[in-house]
Amino acid sequence: MKPFLLFDFDGTIADSIHLGWKIANQMAPKFGHAEFTDEDFQRFRSMPMRKVLKELHIPLHKIPHAIAMALVEYKHFAHELEPCRGIIPMLNQLSDMQIPMALLSSNSKENLYMFLWRMQITSFQWVEGTSGVLNKKLRIKQQIKKHKLDPRNVIYLGDETRDIDAAKKCGLRVIAVTWGFHTAELLSSHDPDYLVNSPDEIVKIVQSLQ
Repeated sequence: MKPFLLFDFDGTIADSIHLGWKIANQMAPKFGHAEFTDEDFQRFRSMPMRKVLKELHIPLHKIPHAIAMALVEYKHFAHELEPCRGIIPMLNQLSDMQIPMALLSSNSKENLYMFLWRMQITSFQWVEGTSGVLNKKLRIKQQIKKHKLDPRNVIYLGDETRDIDAAKKCGLRVIAVTWGFHTAELLSSHDPDYLVNSPDEIVKIVQSLQ
């Protein structure tokens, strides 16, 4: 049986890390922070998201509001968004291999479809956006049930430690990609099934599983 690949979007498919950084700096004054430096950015990349939020002194009850604001700003810059290097050839190869794929993101469905339409990406069987919902484990479980997938056959692909943790709690295998938000060292410490440095490595992994 062919594996079913369930992709995260930001930092995995779309090269949105620096876009996110731009949005964070625009929003920083509203939360009582000065603009972040490149040193801040590199330091945050080596920290789990909860630790980042704690260091920024953003209370939990303000996080949904902050995410909603960020998604509005994201839409304004969406025309600047490009795919991560090598992603389009990888998706084309996997499609040629008839590998089933889908997209599940904390971004809004509107932003997702806007990007896919602009890049002419048609590889995904379905696309689900959660508009900022942070409980990835719950959303993954909901989509597994909704689309009648066998968790033993699903491989989740993401660029953050919370992707790894959520997918593992759902009984999925995980491919962690190092070209997104979190560093390779931090990703490795959460024990993904695979850690890859380039999209072509994903194709090789899938080929080895058939």
